[in-house]
Amino acid sequence: MPIKRRISVSFEMKSAFCVLLSVCALLSCSHAMSGQGSKLSVDKFPEKEDAAPACHSEAVLPEPSSEVYPVALSDAEKMIFEFLSSRDFEILRTRMENGKVTMCGKKSAERWKIDLVAESATSTAVGLAYSKNDKADSARIEKLRNHIMTNVQKVAVESEDTAEYIPPKILERIESVVCLESVSSEKKTQFSGFIVDPDGLILATAHDLKGHQELNATLYDGRTAQGMVLKADHLRDLALVRVELKSPSNISLEKGRNLLSVGERIYTVGCPVNLRGTVFPGIVNGPPRRVGDQIYWQVAMKIHPGSSGSPVFDAQGNLVALVKGRFRGTDSLGFLIPFETIVEFLKEIKTK
Repeated sequence: MPIKRRISVSFEMKSAFCVLLSVCALLSCSHAMSGQGSKLSVDKFPEKEDAAPACHSEAVLPEPSSEVYPVALSDAEKMIFEFLSSRDFEILRTRMENGKVTMCGKKSAERWKIDLVAESATSTAVGLAYSKNDKADSARIEKLRNHIMTNVQKVAVESEDTAEYIPPKILERIESVVCLESVSSEKKTQFSGFIVDPDGLILATAHDLKGHQELNATLYDGRTAQGMVLKADHLRDLALVRVELKSPSNISLEKGRNLLSVGERIYTVGCPVNLRGTVFPGIVNGPPRRVGDQIYWQVAMKIHPGSSGSPVFDAQGNLVALVKGRFRGTDSLGFLIPFETIVEFLKEIKTK
């Protein structure tokens, strides 16, 4: 039975060796946080089961703003408990019947309310609200977010012994991946894309652009720019975006592959939950499937929120597909838009 793993690779790492040190087994992340080496215990929480969270009702707190992190709910709790307890907060934990966990922190005039909801076995939505003297403070919230992200990355490094070898050709593609964010009147949506031309042409999924009023792009080196949609094909679920930035790296389409073998190892590089340069290995676990008028590859691969639009490569670093999304109800069964569909989409643009 294949072991499913999550490999997180940071853009800022300066050598392939350092990159490999950051590789993390997806299902081992929670194990590393909860094993014998962990000094934190959920048992330390004062807890109320199936009760409405009090959260210091005398305090004025804004509604928690939520983000999804690639970590199990129990591990997210431990990270937050460490942050609050190290700052001498009184902590109250409440678990609701639906599985939602609310943590409340109190110290003098400071108040925290933190909601945690499991998105899957290995990802958690964390909503954070903070006030001091009944005034919100976004800087404090950002500190806790940074604490969570630092611990997620630390777990990745500490899980080096479970690391899976990533072919050098895959690591070379990291700098061509772009984190995208579409903004509409109702919400912000984070997804992925990749540069196909050094003059700033980016290929991405189209479904994340529906109703967008603004599009922001962040390159691997941290540069940001507004994006302009040149074409969106919602049938193929592909979009071409332009940014006014030059890129030293891009993914060539000349050596792309149309045909894959069942059981073949593949790799995707993207920005799930805003983690730039995250590499996921996967396996083609079935022949191409037709859904409506479109053909998709079915793969066993971890696909988290924000992964759609990520490029997919074979072991030699050749582009073979683009991540469309995951099968509803799971984060380990995904569907890919084939290379052939990508080529057809781009050819139509060139002929117009």
